[in-house]
Amino acid sequence: MSEALAMHLPVIVECNAWTLPQERYNADWILENQLGEVLGSFKEIERAVERLIEPSTLERHRANAAALKNRAVFEIPEILEKFSKRSRSVVARDEKTLLAGRLR
Repeated sequence: MSEALAMHLPVIVECNAWTLPQERYNADWILENQLGEVLGSFKEIERAVERLIEPSTLERHRANAAALKNRAVFEIPEILEKFSKRSRSVVARDEKTLLAGRLR
């Protein structure tokens, strides 16, 4: 989805009973920010594309996507590095505890 928004293109996603709970927010966010279409089924894709390529609709969605300041691509590596450092410190601590228990 982020690649489409980076190119200022509207997105089409499906949200229904099969959508994972943690993914449902994405559909709401797309609608709230007028960034594309949310379908109950991809059987509706033809009508969704017809709506999205209407010049005024396409321009509105593109303008909304351009207005986003999506920094996730830069923030995620930093967050993952923090998790990695924490994980390494926990492993090192556990190794010391195991080694100390063997030396007794």
